[in-house]
Amino acid sequence: MDTSRYDIVVGVDGSDSARRAADWATAEAQRRTGASLTLVLINDDPARESYVREAVADIAGRCGEARPSLEVSHEVAEGHPIEELVRRSSTADLLVLGSRGYGPVADALLGSVSVGVARRTRCPIVVVRGDESEHRDEVVVGVDDSARSEAALEFGFTSARNRDSELLVMRAMSRSSRTRQPTSRRESPSERVEHDLAKRLERWGAWFPEVTARRIDVDKHPVTALLELSKGAGLVVVGRRGGGGFSGLMLGSVARGVLHRASCPVAMVPEAGEQE
Repeated sequence: MDTSRYDIVVGVDGSDSARRAADWATAEAQRRTGASLTLVLINDDPARESYVREAVADIAGRCGEARPSLEVSHEVAEGHPIEELVRRSSTADLLVLGSRGYGPVADALLGSVSVGVARRTRCPIVVVRGDESEHRDEVVVGVDDSARSEAALEFGFTSARNRDSELLVMRAMSRSSRTRQPTSRRESPSERVEHDLAKRLERWGAWFPEVTARRIDVDKHPVTALLELSKGAGLVVVGRRGGGGFSGLMLGSVARGVLHRASCPVAMVPEAGEQE
């Protein structure tokens, strides 16, 4: 992949949800060095050919008018929505989808498709949710006890830097996962996790000195905590899979809960090995 470019692919249809996704991707492209924007409408019915070409051209024109300096292209593709979007994710840097579809080709952006793509995409995916009428910049990234959340941390730090906003690093610690402190002076597993996360954040902070990162540990279920934080955030970031105490933060029940109910756009980030 050409590191001098940043290719954003947006799956669109004729719905308002898809238009919001395209608007979000257009703004994101402006924040990224060397970014280009490709709008793709996947059509599996030849009878709709005229409509879909007009729909995708209309959205592309809207994006170009909003950011005249941005390189915007559009196309109509054939095939199964999940398979085609996953295929394109192997050459994209970011994939953006709406949370649902309502138009004549709405199947391309139904929730089940967004989840299906998120499970298999090779690049980070953003599902655009919430009301964009209120401008919110804060970035929230959910982490667990596993090093697999490193890719999500990188995406979170990069997003916060590009937005010139604060990064809130959230680690959920439910009562059931707390480890009792031992009577000996030897470090407990929970203490080792605390130290490890602190070191990881210190390292990322050194790489992104312009980002103000604030860590919070919450004593509640990850879904509840992330949904509450999403009400004041511009973006929530989670990894796709995890090996720690909250592996559900990755595309399991927790990630699906955030994806379907968050009050702002949600980014899901595959771990580094899955992006190669």
